[in-house]
Amino acid sequence: MADSQENPAAGRTAQSQPQQPQQPPKKWHEQLDQLPQQGQGKKKKRSKRDYIKQIPQAMPLRTWLVVLLVVISGLGLTGSSFAVNSIMRNVLYNNVDSELRSASSSWARDVGNDFFLGDHTKRPPTEYVVLNYLPDGTIRYSGPTSTTPDVEGVPLGGYPTTVGSIENNTKWRALAFADSNGVITVIAKDMTHEKEILHGLAMVQVSIAAIALAAMAGVGFWFIRRALRPLRVVESTASEIAAGDLDKRVPEWPLHTEVGQLAAALNIMLGHLQRSVVTAQEKEEQMRRFVGDASHELRTPLTSLRGYTELYRSGATNDVDLVFSKIDKESKRMSLLVEDLLALTRAEGTRLDLRPVDLLELSLSVGSSARAAFPEREVKVVNNAQSIPVVNGDADRLHQVLLNLITNGLRHGGEDATVTLQLRRDNKDILVDVIDDGKGMSSEDAAHIFERFYRADSSRTRDTGGSGLGLAIVHSLVEQHGGSISVDSKLGQGTTFTVRLPALEEPED
Repeated sequence: MADSQENPAAGRTAQSQPQQPQQPPKKWHEQLDQLPQQGQGKKKKRSKRDYIKQIPQAMPLRTWLVVLLVVISGLGLTGSSFAVNSIMRNVLYNNVDSELRSASSSWARDVGNDFFLGDHTKRPPTEYVVLNYLPDGTIRYSGPTSTTPDVEGVPLGGYPTTVGSIENNTKWRALAFADSNGVITVIAKDMTHEKEILHGLAMVQVSIAAIALAAMAGVGFWFIRRALRPLRVVESTASEIAAGDLDKRVPEWPLHTEVGQLAAALNIMLGHLQRSVVTAQEKEEQMRRFVGDASHELRTPLTSLRGYTELYRSGATNDVDLVFSKIDKESKRMSLLVEDLLALTRAEGTRLDLRPVDLLELSLSVGSSARAAFPEREVKVVNNAQSIPVVNGDADRLHQVLLNLITNGLRHGGEDATVTLQLRRDNKDILVDVIDDGKGMSSEDAAHIFERFYRADSSRTRDTGGSGLGLAIVHSLVEQHGGSISVDSKLGQGTTFTVRLPALEEPED
């Protein structure tokens, strides 16, 4: 009794403090789910769901499409198989019901009496069973003895009903009716044959479906792989572009296809990207040249200053006036260069004070300023515009642009060069031509004339050639006004600078 009483207590103790049995090694994703705290079961389930959600993201698109094709086809084949099987079942059962009704009005009414009276040729067909319930309670059974239909639920005078067997799982189709003598007859047909037909049909359908799905998967994979081939080309092209080949482009396909539209959009994007990269590289190169040129231009006057200072300090010359005049001259040159650099920086970075500007009035003012600076030179202003040439701009900056162009023509065109400032219209633009009849320049020089620190004549020094920033400043200011500037020059015939600015539309009365 003591042992029997201790066992339950021991059992409870063991249940309250169970020992964790050794478990086999878990898979890697199951080990990640283990946490030494309560509620780890919920976290494990959540982690498994996350892991399952990540599976579709790791599948290639063509695999997804093949799976989708097979699933949809499988659903279609399954639905059609169920429909065919259902129709076939209804046909078979209707035939059996027709046979039962036909038998109830013919051989089934007499088979019981003839059979039990000794005429065994009148026995029912092999698959049929006939039960006679006599008024005195006697039951006559004619048919196979291996299985007996359970006819308790068969309605009298109703429709044929499917019933089971008393001994096994055999299914019967039964019909009950009564004659004028009060005898109730139940006729039943074994449905084993019909079930075998339906089962065989189902197996054939499964086999056909499996073969059809396998064929669809193979053919679908081939077609999908072929259809997605352009995407692989796009992927390969993108990889080559990422490797640095910016000239690479996606092959063109018909625009009415999705791949064609994607390829066209990518090519447009790649074109913009390439132009942006090239522009950035050009600006970076220009900045390097600018810094290098600026350093070189500043280093030269600084070297001169240092040289004259060392010359005086070493006692090589006692002419103080000469030394100070040279230092003053180089300082002015360096100051001019710094001012031009600051002017270029302001031209590229400052905002314009935009307002309506009458270019004819501005040109007359610029011509007057130029004649005052060069009293012995000829500067003319010609207005060929049919109306008042008005633009939206910064008057001070436009004055600087035109004055720089006139000064450039007077200084570098030769001592006898004259400058004509001409105004004219071209559609919705106003053109200002600064024409000189001086020396002109070559086409090679004209192509680089707006670059920083560029001098058309390499023999010109800072005394005669300036800082090389004047036309770069002009170019930057014109572009800030939404316009453009071009040059047309021939050696010995002169130079024409054309400034094109958008005209300000006059308000309608």
